[in-house]
Amino acid sequence: MEGKADGSYDMPMGLSFQLGMNPKAMDVYGKLNDEEKRQVVEAARNVTTKSEMRQIVSGLEKNFC
Repeated sequence: MEGKADGSYDMPMGLSFQLGMNPKAMDVYGKLNDEEKRQVVEAARNVTTKSEMRQIVSGLEKNFC
């Protein structure tokens, strides 16, 4: 996955949308280090359904809070 010069990554639209619907998960994502964020984005790139994307975002909230 290609990172930008500032260390950020292009986030899939579905991940952005689901994080926007879950403020706790968005807060957790914001506190992740660059490698953890990269892993979340990479996992999100590999989903094929909305349900899978919701599981990733829900997992952020449950596993890191």
